[in-house]
Amino acid sequence: MSINLHTKLKNDYSYKLIQLTPDLLKILTNKENRNSLQFKSVSRDLNNDDETNQNNDVVLCSDDKTWLMRQMNHSNTVLLMKEFIPDEAPDSDKVPLFGTNTAPNKDYLGFVRTTFEYETQLINNPLVNLNNIPIYNGEIEFPKKSEKLHIKDKKTILKNSLCSREEFDRRWTNIGGCRINGYMCILSSDFMSKVLHIVLMSIMAESLDTKNLTIKDIYNAVNKDINEDQENTKNNLYSKDVVETVIKKFSLMNIESKQETWRLNMKEIVMWYGINALKKYVSKKSMSQDEFLIKWKSLFPPYFPSEMDLQLLAGWYYRPSSNSIQYISKDILPNDIKDRFKMLFKLQSQWQQEDIVPFIEEFNTKNLKIDSFIMKFSRRKRIGNKFIISSR
Repeated sequence: MSINLHTKLKNDYSYKLIQLTPDLLKILTNKENRNSLQFKSVSRDLNNDDETNQNNDVVLCSDDKTWLMRQMNHSNTVLLMKEFIPDEAPDSDKVPLFGTNTAPNKDYLGFVRTTFEYETQLINNPLVNLNNIPIYNGEIEFPKKSEKLHIKDKKTILKNSLCSREEFDRRWTNIGGCRINGYMCILSSDFMSKVLHIVLMSIMAESLDTKNLTIKDIYNAVNKDINEDQENTKNNLYSKDVVETVIKKFSLMNIESKQETWRLNMKEIVMWYGINALKKYVSKKSMSQDEFLIKWKSLFPPYFPSEMDLQLLAGWYYRPSSNSIQYISKDILPNDIKDRFKMLFKLQSQWQQEDIVPFIEEFNTKNLKIDSFIMKFSRRKRIGNKFIISSR
């Protein structure tokens, strides 16, 4: 195929070229979903109130995915063209064929020349803007009169977050996002633990089916002993919004059910109690594995069925010795991958692969095989049926 190309070029920066991945192309060719695409731009420093901060990222969001936009400069000639009919058609007998067998059968006008285009990179953990979202720890008076709270609905938070709607909903649920007295907030870890404990005891006391729960039934069970005149007042810490927030975090929805019902996510609950046990009992000194398991079990409500496995807590502890464990927070680990490996090996000279992966997998942004990624920064050898990771 050959064409006649006419040019009337100018640098018009109002045109932006975007590389279309298969996912994006699929969305654009679907009439029902194409309108879901939208651009967002929010300051990288989401906790900075300085409105003059111009250091922005731009993302493209669908209903359930987010792509980071990166400008890629190049020296190639990229033309935007449109088909048109010239005022004077060239004589086909005089048009050079440049080695082709057929004469040009169309005319195009190149009207804009560009020197860059945008590539799209899928983001695995997009950001939620939690700026000005307070932490709620069960205070009777909330919000305090001295606090300046402006956000009263999730739509405002979503609008200012670099993520899609579904990713936002999952993240909001996972962090314990809630509405208290009309204001959006996040339940503190301590208050979340307190409410979860009461919810589990109430479910067992009322013999509710842990695989077929409704928020209404759980709320009624939790508030059974609260006086009726207190049920809808600020003095009731276990409001329906609070109970719903905790249930959604620690339960899974029964998709096939005709009505909205939930089943307890036992793995998530056991992990939550396990992390709390690590923080409570082994944050300052180590403890034998067997003793820790006893401490972990003691935190659950009486007779609550719990299948504990230390592997559930991988990424939250290290082993000062072969049979002892101690809590470690990712917050104190370096944000550079090489420095993180150094610190991990300083804490523990050798790691089983399944134990070290949760500490470093966030850096594998190119989605390499985890074995290959680990060997870029450390040694990996097989001993029996285990892979042992050590420093070079």
